[in-house]
Amino acid sequence: MAVALRNPFTAFAAALWTLASLLPANAGDLEDAQTAIGAGDYVTALRLLGTLADQANPYAERILGIMYVKGQGVPQDYAMGMRWLRLAADRGQPDAQNEVGVLYQQGQGVERNGAEAVKWFRRAADQGGLAVAQNNLADCYLAGLGVTQDLGEAFKWYRIAADQSSSYAENVLGVAYERGFQVAQDDAEAFRWYRRAANKIYDRPANTWIHSPQYNIAAMYASGRGTAQDFVRALMWFNLAIAFGDTKPPAPLGIQLVDTPKYTAPEQRDRLMALMTGAQIAEAERLAQEWRPHPVVTIESQAK
Repeated sequence: MAVALRNPFTAFAAALWTLASLLPANAGDLEDAQTAIGAGDYVTALRLLGTLADQANPYAERILGIMYVKGQGVPQDYAMGMRWLRLAADRGQPDAQNEVGVLYQQGQGVERNGAEAVKWFRRAADQGGLAVAQNNLADCYLAGLGVTQDLGEAFKWYRIAADQSSSYAENVLGVAYERGFQVAQDDAEAFRWYRRAANKIYDRPANTWIHSPQYNIAAMYASGRGTAQDFVRALMWFNLAIAFGDTKPPAPLGIQLVDTPKYTAPEQRDRLMALMTGAQIAEAERLAQEWRPHPVVTIESQAK
């Protein structure tokens, strides 16, 4: 039975909406077009892309679609953006397939249609290399958007995306292990997934059904669950969560499904600082300022 909520992912479904996707080996004109867009030379970009699009090049069609969606060098026109993206998607371009799904889910340039969104997310996800589409498909199954709610199917796709280093999917798995949601409760495993996700730039900063991985690992350090209690590390991560934009209360979906903590990161930070010395606070602030994203290498447990 689907969760009875008003489409919580309408504003959150992720598209790439960038021009930095993988290009074919012989991509000189495409690269020149991207360079022109980066320099604001849209006339040159449109000329190059138009020639390639006349040759049924799906990469050029996708870029033209994004330009119309974003209003880059042309009046913003979601319908025209959908037209170009759909051409690329029909030729099997996975980024465009995902973006067509987003436009159907958000009702931009086309009538909103959750089932069509799922269809296009699945086409992109089934190609195997696009974690953003796999996450979008998982979100649909999680919330019952355009498809019957199926938590098992949702977490199948989150795990596939996590195996491709999606920080969002890794964070979802951390929440699942912390809360015992669809998996056996395991604080140590939750901490492992949060650590992997938190040490990257989070790829879903606007999605508030769960807190950011920086928030979640901070809470683990503060409480001593899954790791030794460490107020300095906890404050460091709460500060980073705030810096990355995790400052809002959670969306109702997270509270309903996994009892997402209702306290915001600034509230948690302030409560924690009241328990700390000035030296501890200064050390946490220093660590947060020195932090840089980096991959976390772990030895996988054979039991998981």
